[in-house]
Amino acid sequence: MEAACRKHALAMGVPSFKIQGGAAGDPDRVFLLPGERSWLVEFKTIGGRLSPRQVVRHLELARMGQHVTVIYDTEKFKSLLRVRLFGVD
Repeated sequence: MEAACRKHALAMGVPSFKIQGGAAGDPDRVFLLPGERSWLVEFKTIGGRLSPRQVVRHLELARMGQHVTVIYDTEKFKSLLRVRLFGVD
């Protein structure tokens, strides 16, 4: 799912990079949106849950004003990307 979402975003002009070597619990990817905006995304399979460390890290990021979106399916990702790019679904 992550690869499909990455490819879809890139086709829409939104590059991303995988977070590696960061803090434990960091989100999977950062998508670089127009206007110097970023979108932090954690990918989970249907029924997947955040680990306790991920919950803590996402709260730490939220306190810094950085919201992490947890994505469970490709269609939801596409819908949220449209909203972030165009303000509509």
